[in-house]
Amino acid sequence: MAVHRLLGDLPIEPEPEQPARSIRSQILSELGRAGGKIGGKARAAAMTPEQRRRSARKAARARWAKG
Repeated sequence: MAVHRLLGDLPIEPEPEQPARSIRSQILSELGRAGGKIGGKARAAAMTPEQRRRSARKAARARWAKG
């Protein structure tokens, strides 16, 4: 269809605009991001040292398995 526009065969139609993110969407996005940053620290603080070790080992295995 773009070729026809360049050649002038079809009438030019405006491209559909992407709707702007609403203020509500922006606020909720930032709240979620802030909660995510806090979540890991709170989870680690609630774990016992043994649970943290197991979690760290599991994460390291997963990272090394990818490469």
